[in-house]
Amino acid sequence: MVVLTPPVITLDGKSDRLSPGSRIRDANNMLVMSGALINQKVAVNYLREGAGNVHEVWILNSEEIKLKRPNSKSSWFSF
Repeated sequence: MVVLTPPVITLDGKSDRLSPGSRIRDANNMLVMSGALINQKVAVNYLREGAGNVHEVWILNSEEIKLKRPNSKSSWFSF
């Protein structure tokens, strides 16, 4: 994920949006403001809300990045 201009983000190079009230948690499970991540590429897990916008985001630590899900083709994944 890359935060461009909040709430605009990219996921796997495709344009997307954060929902109003979205929450981003860092590798230590602490809340992070989207503005603090502008132009930084981070590996994440995320959940979407009913309208399809990204609502919950967890930035992965180095050990989590190495894990692969059964349906994943890369270490960047969502559930």
